[in-house]
This record gives sequence, structure tokens and C-alpha cells, in this order.
Amino acid sequence: MRFSNFLLPLIASAPLALAVAAPEPNPVAAPAPTTTSGLLTAIADLESLLTDDNINDLQTIITNAAKVLSNENVNILQTVLTNAGDLLTTDFVDNTTTLISDATPLIEEVSKLLGSLLGSL
Repeated sequence: MRFSNFLLPLIASAPLALAVAAPEPNPVAAPAPTTTSGLLTAIADLESLLTDDNINDLQTIITNAAKVLSNENVNILQTVLTNAGDLLTTDFVDNTTTLISDATPLIEEVSKLLGSLLGSL
């Protein structure tokens, strides 16, 4: 008895499930090649990039990137970024900007004074 109570609504809703429209394709994704000629063109374009010089350059880049991204360096960079975040507060940046703005005229005057002193020698 219970099975029929479950089965009847399921069978009745089947045409509705079939009537649902197919989902639209993702507009961001590139369409898949429809012919093999497009694929062959892409492979030919890639082949021109795989010269000995390019492969050697890529090997150098990957080797150096592996050195930079070692666990030790990542830990050091994390510490540097943490310290920079602690140091560069809004107040510190504002105060430093004000200090530089106030010091600019003084530096210009000292530069003129030194220029005239050196010019007289």
C-alpha cells in the first residue's frame, strides 16, 4: 500500500521532469573544437612554441621558481608579510606621508645650499 502511494506521484511527475529545458551552456567557457582541423591548427601553433630555446627558458624559470617557493622561503615571506601588516597601520602611513610632505621644502633648501657650496669650490 505504501509503495503505491510513492510510485503513483513519481510516475505522474515523470512527464514534467522530461519537459524541463536543458541547461544553457556556460558562456564563459570556450567552445570545444567541432572539427579535427581546428585541433590540428592548435597543435601546430603549440609546436612552434616548443623550440629548444623556449624549453630551456621554461626549465630555467621552473627551476628558479622552485627555489623561490621552497618551504623555507615561503615561511620567511609569510613572516615578512605579517610584520609588514603589523607595521603599516593607517596611522603610521598617514604620519609618514605628513613627515615626507613637511620635509620636502627643507630638502629642497638643503640641496640648493649644498649646490651653491660645491659650486664655489
